[in-house]
Amino acid sequence: MLSFIVKRIGSLIPVCLGVLLIVVGMIHFVPGDPVDIILGDYATLEDKNALRHELGLDQSVIKQTVAYIGHAAKGDLGHSLIYQKSVNVLIMERLPATMRLAIASLIVALLISVPLGIIASISAGSKLDFAAMSFAVSGVAIPTFWLGPLLILLFSVELGWLPVSEMGSWKSYILPALTMGTPLAAALSRITRNSMLDTLKEDFVRTARAKGCSESRVILSHTFRNASLPLVTVIGLQFGVLMTGAIITEKVFDWPGLGSLLVEGINTRDYPVVQGCVLFFSGSYLLVNLLTDIAYSLVDPRIRLST
Repeated sequence: MLSFIVKRIGSLIPVCLGVLLIVVGMIHFVPGDPVDIILGDYATLEDKNALRHELGLDQSVIKQTVAYIGHAAKGDLGHSLIYQKSVNVLIMERLPATMRLAIASLIVALLISVPLGIIASISAGSKLDFAAMSFAVSGVAIPTFWLGPLLILLFSVELGWLPVSEMGSWKSYILPALTMGTPLAAALSRITRNSMLDTLKEDFVRTARAKGCSESRVILSHTFRNASLPLVTVIGLQFGVLMTGAIITEKVFDWPGLGSLLVEGINTRDYPVVQGCVLFFSGSYLLVNLLTDIAYSLVDPRIRLST
């Protein structure tokens, strides 16, 4: 187990490096200059050149990239050009808001998808099954940038039940969590249903029924536990997607998280912020995948990770 974890952590380094090189190349070739944003339109050419030299932006892209990688290897993600703060500090300030939103969205998705998938599997072929899978198809097809404003118009503007934007009381989590959790719930419900249908055909399920176990115990204790491995896989992968997918939702709901910070960095050409956020997102995604692999052996003791 320990050697497996060490190997997987080592494999994160080249992947993160590749992501970083792609992001650095893309953002430096996007039109716009952070110096113009910092100094404004009325600054002289001498002032702009002096600031560009002070920030190291007059160096070649290759030199800037090599210098950034050297600092990143030491855990230093640079200094924001706009906020005049360490990118590490900015990420740590915004991370809790994004994590809370991602966890809330995952809880919403599980509360919807698991019961829906179980009910659809035990009533396969019925109208209930058709309705559940219709929700799954429509949920996957609905984009978050459309669903979010729609929920705001309905529950905030028309009904006045929930706040429109910003992070505050527990009510402020409902709309963004629904926006992010609904598409995920649709996908998870299909996976739960299909996995349950396959597991219900297994011999140990028939044996449990033959021994006189109640139907609820057969479904929950025997069938669902063994059918949950594909669900654990997708949940692990989708949690990383929730972290990165929060970019659009956070912008719609004015949520003070990493997604909003990344968008602000792109708009202001704040290279260190964009590079730091993307590097953090990619590292988080890969780390979640590692934790998912470890969770396999906890869900099903028959599975042992290769060393």
